[in-house]
Amino acid sequence: MVETSTTVGIIANPASARDIRRIVATGGAVTTHDKLNLLKRVLAGLAAAGVERVISMADGAGIMAGLLTVVGRPSAAGWPTLEFVDQPVTRSDLDTTVATRAMVAAGVGSIVVLGGDGTNRVVAAESGAVPLVSISTGTNNAFPQPVEPTVAGLAAGLIATNTGCRPTGTYRAKTLLVNCGERTEHALVDVAVSTADGVGTGAVWNASSISELYLSFANADAIGLSAIGGHVNPTPRRQASGLALQLGLPAATVINPPIGPGLVAPVGIRSAEVLEVGSTIPIRSSAGVLALDGERMFRFGPQDRPTVTLRADGPVVVDVAATLDYAAASGLLADRSGGPPVSGAGQTHAESNPSEQRKGNNRDATQSARSLHRDGPHPAVRVQNFAGVPR
Repeated sequence: MVETSTTVGIIANPASARDIRRIVATGGAVTTHDKLNLLKRVLAGLAAAGVERVISMADGAGIMAGLLTVVGRPSAAGWPTLEFVDQPVTRSDLDTTVATRAMVAAGVGSIVVLGGDGTNRVVAAESGAVPLVSISTGTNNAFPQPVEPTVAGLAAGLIATNTGCRPTGTYRAKTLLVNCGERTEHALVDVAVSTADGVGTGAVWNASSISELYLSFANADAIGLSAIGGHVNPTPRRQASGLALQLGLPAATVINPPIGPGLVAPVGIRSAEVLEVGSTIPIRSSAGVLALDGERMFRFGPQDRPTVTLRADGPVVVDVAATLDYAAASGLLADRSGGPPVSGAGQTHAESNPSEQRKGNNRDATQSARSLHRDGPHPAVRVQNFAGVPR
């Protein structure tokens, strides 16, 4: 039996949507103000689902400070208690790693992620069996699916607080395991071999530099490298296979997929084959740069040629639509205090009693900011004059 939790984690990457694709393509920015607006909607959804406590990642870019500002406003009445992971802020992936580990250790029932494919990859490496709800705030996003943050908050809260939602509302994502010498990495969407000289700015935006592409799933309506596979052989997220593509010229087929925001470019397809779950393919190139989920990570050479394996044991992902459908059919969000029970609901005591399910929603909003330490909750330190926070 899956245990329920009235605690949900939030990872909001302050650096998402700030890569070179805003220059070489027409990628838009998602500002700190935009992310705070999204988070307020998430918190409203979490409150409606009966979540009593939220643990958020700390940052030095204004998101934490902005949340601390808004939790005391009248509009925040009914929100869950808000705490922050007590962590040193490095402005790197380490912040996400440390925060995710702390949330898992604290027993969160789900984690809401604001970021792109790269952010979700870092979270997934530490999330274990904790379900993820991903909201797209990156430049190229294939793993996060489009969703209204209020609805995402509802789904995350329902998964955390109701055991019945898990079988219908979650699934295991596929992942691509990369082994290169003593180095092991995972990608959620794509592994690409680039002929670029080095890691550089990280983001991959020039399709002509890619010689090999391995995909866990591929949708024709996606944007980014996975769109290449989507225009060759659409491969759904839950299908037990992926794709392995050889790119370049001369090519058997040339397609024109959207590989970046406003960037549609010709891509030559030399060969394409189905990548079965459990199968391992050695990289054909003798040297190059390996990119994971659209970000160039490291160089390899003839002595440490990588292999790619498609696995079915990736992170647990929340299917938002399926979760809300189940909740509607089960009456999980229905207020039945003034009428007879809805037949077929099958709720537990907490689920059938709205006052019990939402007992944390009417607390004084002024009590809702704490810092999560290894030895328990402590009063948060309110630092004055955070940069970029509206007053």
